[in-house]
Amino acid sequence: MTHHTRDHDPTGRNGWLLHPPDPDAPTRLFCFPYLGAGASLYHRWPRRFGSTEVCLIQPPGRDNRLVEPPYRDYPALAADLVTYLRPYLDRPYGLFAHCNSVFAAFVTVRRLAGVGAPPPVRFFASSMVAPHQVPFGSVLDIPVDRLDRVVAQVMRARGVEPTPELVELSLDAMVADVQAYRDFPGAPPGPMPCPVTVLAWQDDKEVPPGLTTGWTEHGECRRVILDGDHWSFLRAPPQLLAEIGVDLAAGSRRS
Repeated sequence: MTHHTRDHDPTGRNGWLLHPPDPDAPTRLFCFPYLGAGASLYHRWPRRFGSTEVCLIQPPGRDNRLVEPPYRDYPALAADLVTYLRPYLDRPYGLFAHCNSVFAAFVTVRRLAGVGAPPPVRFFASSMVAPHQVPFGSVLDIPVDRLDRVVAQVMRARGVEPTPELVELSLDAMVADVQAYRDFPGAPPGPMPCPVTVLAWQDDKEVPPGLTTGWTEHGECRRVILDGDHWSFLRAPPQLLAEIGVDLAAGSRRS
């Protein structure tokens, strides 16, 4: 599916960010939503921790952008997202993504470099193998007509009861995200445009910590194993925010 670049809305409303960024925030963390979900996934996260503002990315096809067609490939998403974010990259910032959305963020990092935009001071890749290790994950083996079960699983993890109506509303985004993941060709080992912090979760059954070691082949990398399981990031545990804060502060001093 071909998408045209949306008009840039400098206020941040009705666009790619759930809230307009605070012009006085010293540091920003842009968070990608999980497979098939929207920015509301991060409702338990603080709007700010330390000197860092949490900026929630809202792709089309979900939450308040439900009527817009979702993207079905990462390059098109990254191109429009980067165009939109450019005015907000005027201070140190990081990108955070969990599981499959890590690759949407990875393509976005490369797009930022390709257009000469300021790079993130840190890329936080939570619970996912390195780009040269795809295809990976059981979701790739699930037929399209059974992806409603994955939608229901994600909803339950968020504490939402998956009624048939809610599942139906979220299904298009899930199908589109899985298609984008299926079509992602991966990337050979090689240095990224910014350092990476790999966040693994001790009790993660979906992506055990031992499967995340491949990121060391993509340049400067720090690996952290956190307490919790695959869904613990939803609660924004203090240990997670502390590790993010440490690396954002270090990157800010170097930028």
